[in-house]
Formats: sequence, structure tokens, C-alpha cells
Amino acid sequence: MIKKLIFDTAKAAFRKGFRKYKAEVRQQKKLPRHLRGVVPYDLVKSDIKRKIKSTKFMDKETYLKAPKTKSLPKGGPRPQIFGKAYASDKKGKSMQIPMMTKEQRKANQEAISQSVRKFMSEKLGRKKLGGVIKARKGLFV
Repeated sequence: MIKKLIFDTAKAAFRKGFRKYKAEVRQQKKLPRHLRGVVPYDLVKSDIKRKIKSTKFMDKETYLKAPKTKSLPKGGPRPQIFGKAYASDKKGKSMQIPMMTKEQRKANQEAISQSVRKFMSEKLGRKKLGGVIKARKGLFV
């Protein structure tokens, strides 16, 4: 089982190396002589042999028993930010209204009501005097 795995791996590696070498030769023939430079096939073969010798082949049982390493996420590990990087990083603080007592809230609502009454009376008063003047487009006067 292991011998077949090693043989098939070596055969595929040599086939891939030979094809890559022949493709390099074809490409180099298109270039002028002084620019040519191909890695000799003997060096390609010795590199493949060295890689196969350094590879540890194992059957399924030993592979499953071997300790696994955690792989890093694509693009490297994510940076961990401790503390606040910016003042705007605070969560849930964007539209917080400070706490009011019941009397303060009532006074605030009354002030808003007075402001609305004043605005509406001015608007209605202008209508009596000849209507709302339309100035430039998009402006309300």
C-alpha cells in the first residue's frame, strides 16, 4: 500500500517536472541566444529525488494518530486589538440620552411644545399676510 503511494507520488512528480522542463525549452527557443537559460533536466531530477527522500509517507492509521497542527487563516492571523483603539469604538454610546427626572422631562416637553406653537403661529400668520414665500427650490421660508 505505502510502496504504491510512494511510487505514484514519484511518478507524478517526475512527469510534472519533465513537462515543466520541456515547456521551458520551448519558450527559450523563441528567445534570442544570448537570453536563453534553462535549468538542466539532471538538476530537475535530482531536486525531485531530494524532495521525495525528505517526504515522510505514512498510511492512514499513522496519519490519523499523528498530532495535527492548526492551520492559520488565509491572509495570516487576525490582529487582536486590546482596549479602545478610537473613541468612536465605544459600543452603544451613539444616541444615548442622559437620564432625566420626571420634572425635567415634563419641562423639556413643554419647551418643545412652546417652540412648535411659536413656529406654527408664525407660519399661519404669514399665510394670512399672503401665503408662504417660495424662495429658492429646497428652502422653506
